[in-house]
Amino acid sequence: MKLAKSLVLYKFFLNLFGDKDLVENLKSKNEGYDTIGRSYFVDALISEVPNGEQKLLEYDQKIKRYTEHIGKGREYFSLKYFQYLAILFTEIFLERYFNDKNSFIAELNNFLENFNAKNRTTIFPFTEENLKKLAFWLATGSGKTLIMHINYLQMMSYCDKWDNILLITPSEEMSIQHHREMIKSGIPCKLYDGNIDSLKTKNKEVLIIDIYKLTEEKKGEGKTIETSYFDGKNLVFIDEGHKGQSTEE
Repeated sequence: MKLAKSLVLYKFFLNLFGDKDLVENLKSKNEGYDTIGRSYFVDALISEVPNGEQKLLEYDQKIKRYTEHIGKGREYFSLKYFQYLAILFTEIFLERYFNDKNSFIAELNNFLENFNAKNRTTIFPFTEENLKKLAFWLATGSGKTLIMHINYLQMMSYCDKWDNILLITPSEEMSIQHHREMIKSGIPCKLYDGNIDSLKTKNKEVLIIDIYKLTEEKKGEGKTIETSYFDGKNLVFIDEGHKGQSTEE
């Protein structure tokens, strides 16, 4: 089964909106906000689920605050329709996960049962453990970095008590780039520079480290650090670069 057809969580969220083609619906809408502070996207979504107007407006205002936060250090920033959807779906996910986890899992698995029957698939049920990971599949140049910054703000709004907050990158060069962009977005962060003291972070601070500096067992000197250093309750963001774009890679 092709990946695009097996993204059950994505299909679940689409189903909340009547399984409509939200992308086509939002594509023609203007970016930004009207004179009363509502996004032009939210009215299109309300038209799909009129009974959910109040909740959608609450989500819309939260997304507006996130957008304003990371836009302060930028000359101009507004969300594209697909970025808005990615952030909206994440907001719904986090609210359900942190506020009513058990009923959320039950609802997901009820949807999955119907999904499996319809598509003749055998995708295993959702559990609390596998809901601890979210993946975003977007095209190159679609602004995944800025979505990740908003994901950070979303997580902080639901749970801000972590032993470590990590951003793992594919290279040292990308770590430097991520550090620069996080500073622009007003997110507290620091680079791991090989000095063990730079691993210590303050409240809500993101430690940026490339994957090649992480090891299960450190041998000799060098900049590598054992993953056991980060034992505890961790929030981890991962930039996987362009993995998955070809069979060989």
